[in-house]
Amino acid sequence: MSTSSAPSEEDRRKHLDFIQAVVTRMSAASSSAKGWLLPVATATYGFALIQHSRAVALLGLAAVVLFMFLDANYLRQERAYRRLYDTVARGTRAVPQFSLDPSEADDPIPASAGWRERVKTVVGRWVPTWSVWSSWSILPFYGALLLIGVGIYIRAVLS
Repeated sequence: MSTSSAPSEEDRRKHLDFIQAVVTRMSAASSSAKGWLLPVATATYGFALIQHSRAVALLGLAAVVLFMFLDANYLRQERAYRRLYDTVARGTRAVPQFSLDPSEADDPIPASAGWRERVKTVVGRWVPTWSVWSSWSILPFYGALLLIGVGIYIRAVLS
């Protein structure tokens, strides 16, 4: 197939299948992260509560923050792949056939953009934005675990 011809509908469907598989893996990884965090947080918080250990409470809080960042990053990437899926499905932008690069769905940085805008765009591709952090799957789940951990830490300090 030459690069100048438009992809067939079958190729387009297969491309969408590939992108959907990535989104599915991201979702499964996010669920797995939550599943691994619960026993870690329960063990560290429980031990800190029983032993009145500030260090172990901080360790539990650090684990929650680490898993929160990991999960937020999965969600950020999942959203990027969803944008790629929408772009390929709608055909609104020329995306190389079978490309799994989510930046293909983003608008290019204009040549007239200043360095701050360029840095903001590049950082946005690597660090989750507030819309990701405040998502229903991130903030309520990890926020509750952080609040519990802070409470346990305060109790350990006061004991």
